[in-house]
Amino acid sequence: MIPARHLPLVLMLILGNLWGLSFSLSKTAVLGGIHPLAYVWMQTTGATLFLFAVCYRAGIKVPTSRRHLLLYAATGLVGTVLPSITIVTTALHVPAGIISTLVTTVPMMTFTLAVTLGLQRFEPLALAGLTLGLIGVLFLVVPDASLPSADMTGWVLFGMLTPVFYATNGILAARLRPAGTSSLAAALGMMATASVASLPVMLATGTFHPLFAEGPTAHDLAMTGQIVITCVAYIMYFEINERAGPVYLSQVSYVVNVAGLFWGFAIFGEVPSPWLWATVVLVFAGVYLVNRTTRAKPA
Repeated sequence: MIPARHLPLVLMLILGNLWGLSFSLSKTAVLGGIHPLAYVWMQTTGATLFLFAVCYRAGIKVPTSRRHLLLYAATGLVGTVLPSITIVTTALHVPAGIISTLVTTVPMMTFTLAVTLGLQRFEPLALAGLTLGLIGVLFLVVPDASLPSADMTGWVLFGMLTPVFYATNGILAARLRPAGTSSLAAALGMMATASVASLPVMLATGTFHPLFAEGPTAHDLAMTGQIVITCVAYIMYFEINERAGPVYLSQVSYVVNVAGLFWGFAIFGEVPSPWLWATVVLVFAGVYLVNRTTRAKPA
């Protein structure tokens, strides 16, 4: 039995490893011909069906008040649809390990948003951390030798939208979630909203991709794995957010980065450049300084 005070940490380690693997899975899926819009719809629809079954079996009702619908709509769009599109689109053009490194900046962006909105007090130490993180990202895009190809620079900058969306979603999930909302219900509402929102866009663009139409291909299996990860990841996401808050939750990007680099090497043979390692060190140092100024809520 895991003590309650350690549960957020355990969940965060599991969640970080799952999300770290998901970058390589998404790269495999889109390189195999699955369009980003189809990817988002299959990911969210599979998770919706799974979470609905779990809620039904557990007798958990999904609230449909105006406040709850706002929570589902906001987190479904900002926390799932938009970052999923930016991730899988970027994955077509840059190594999976670089994407996981970009996501490491989520804590700094979360802190910046929290300070801007008056949810967190600004500390000089945080400014030093934010500066280190910015320098780290610049190391990734400015030197000519930092990326395998100079053509990737624009895609790296585009990929920076992903941590912006995740940071925004962490704030929205904390601010909009009505007291007493089950993590399962919140995750189901989020996934269902994302599924419904992405369906007409996918159909209008003709990008639907039937799974296993040509047998169990690598990209079909990767897409299936991504659906499974999504099914369980957002339950953990809302649970950590409720128990420890959005700034604490944002530290999952530490684990995501390390796991993402490992899986990128294991699956694609991606060997990080010295500039990428420098980026990892600076971003980790920056996130550490930012988190020194924050405190997690008691469970």
